[in-house]
Amino acid sequence: MSRRYPPEVHDFIREHVEGLTCAELARLTNEKVGTDFDEVRMHSYKCNHHLKSGTKAGKPKGWSPVYPEDMADYMRSIARGRNCYEIAKLINEHYGKEIIDATRVRAYRKNHGITSELDCRFKKGHEPVNKGLKQTDYMSPEAIERTKATRFKPQQKPHNLLQVGAVVKNAGGYLLRKKQMEGTQWERWEFLHRATWEEHKGPIPEGMMVSFKDGSKENVDIDNLMLISNAENLELHRSGLRFEDPDLTETGLNVVKLKIKARGRRNERRRLQRPNGGAGAGQGRERREGEGKA
Repeated sequence: MSRRYPPEVHDFIREHVEGLTCAELARLTNEKVGTDFDEVRMHSYKCNHHLKSGTKAGKPKGWSPVYPEDMADYMRSIARGRNCYEIAKLINEHYGKEIIDATRVRAYRKNHGITSELDCRFKKGHEPVNKGLKQTDYMSPEAIERTKATRFKPQQKPHNLLQVGAVVKNAGGYLLRKKQMEGTQWERWEFLHRATWEEHKGPIPEGMMVSFKDGSKENVDIDNLMLISNAENLELHRSGLRFEDPDLTETGLNVVKLKIKARGRRNERRRLQRPNGGAGAGQGRERREGEGKA
């Protein structure tokens, strides 16, 4: 037993440890026995004396190192029918110092499930306060003059507008090239690797795709591009036959083509070995019924 604390301290802690956190037990012990425990020292004391409180590890839900422990309960008691600004004012007055503002009240309420039961949405038929008024009726000439600096001008274009021919990288790592200024996104932009292939080899057939031999989506040189089917692309990934070396990838593609061809031959052989040459069960039944009637 530690020599630092008298026996009555040890007895008190042992009797009250169950169900209390280290912070609660430290506060209670200091009040009743006159010690100077804090949360960290109480935790060390419990570990050294093999005492268990039975409480969950970690901080309790809603604990904050910034706000008072009872602030959630106090906010919940005053929140009904009040907006965030009113709640912040009452809390600061209650604790005698500026500890929260309206923005933080909004976040605190959301995190702690506190509602004010106020419906702050615009109601049906709501009219803005400046409806039917001219700008000069509710703004001073000086304020109107200040707004001119940030107004959009007729035919104004954003400062970061990209011109035809600009190349950008999308989230997937592919390069896109702008081909026209008007239209939808995919009317204005094209994949650079597909455009490069079509410029050198012609249109891309249906069911085919342009892929990269070295795996780099930024290397759109025609010598690094290859036209493969969707099935070949799938098998390349499944078999792990994509490499950074273009020659190895081409070899892997040849292997994949053989595997797909062999699989097709096996499937065809199995189909022919089925009864009725692979005809469906319905067709076979109809044929047998027709023979019986004859």
